[in-house]
Amino acid sequence: MRTSNGSLTNLLDLPAELTAKARAVPGLQERLLRFIRMEVAMNERRQLRYSPEAMAVVQRARDLVEKRKAEGGGREEGMRAFERNFREITETL
Repeated sequence: MRTSNGSLTNLLDLPAELTAKARAVPGLQERLLRFIRMEVAMNERRQLRYSPEAMAVVQRARDLVEKRKAEGGGREEGMRAFERNFREITETL
């Protein structure tokens, strides 16, 4: 007997037209579960591998990228920011 504690509807907004098509794909649920398990395991390994400080720097960089995207920042400024972030991350490691 298999129990379910959650669904992708809590994680992913899937367009209605895609939902019906996805339900028709044989074995899709099993493949998605395998993929999600693999991603969770990889994330757990990353959490153990890198220090909390390094992970915080990476998260700040991601947040900054999202903020700049929302503000419409250009590619050149994005590359400069990437170089700064990369330097900060490598210095932290």
